[in-house]
Amino acid sequence: MTRFSCAAAALVAALSMGCSSSEGGAPTPTGPTSTPSTPSTGGGSPTTQACLPAAPGNLRVTVNDSVRAFTWNSVSNAQDYFIQIARVGSDEFLVNTNTSQTSYNWTGQSPGSYWARVYARNSCGSGPNSESVSLN
Repeated sequence: MTRFSCAAAALVAALSMGCSSSEGGAPTPTGPTSTPSTPSTGGGSPTTQACLPAAPGNLRVTVNDSVRAFTWNSVSNAQDYFIQIARVGSDEFLVNTNTSQTSYNWTGQSPGSYWARVYARNSCGSGPNSESVSLN
């Protein structure tokens, strides 16, 4: 037997093993199945996306001595809000804390330029970020 014949015989033997009667008889051919697809919204099912809170609007900061007071508009289905504050040019948050209020007071910061944003959260997850504000 030639080398090709041995390889062909091994292939036929392997294929016939998958069709033996010990596996329930001859296999039933199946065609491709079609499952309706849901368009991807990037980050969860459409139900989850509809449940997420909106981005808080109108983020403002006022400076009063060493206190920077943040306020923003409430979001109807938010359980709490996360305020994030970082130095300009950095994505490392010095403040990343939550509150159930629509305000936050930040004290004790060192001199420099900062930026801040806020997002709402509920049982479905975290909503999109607000617009960022600059603090000088």
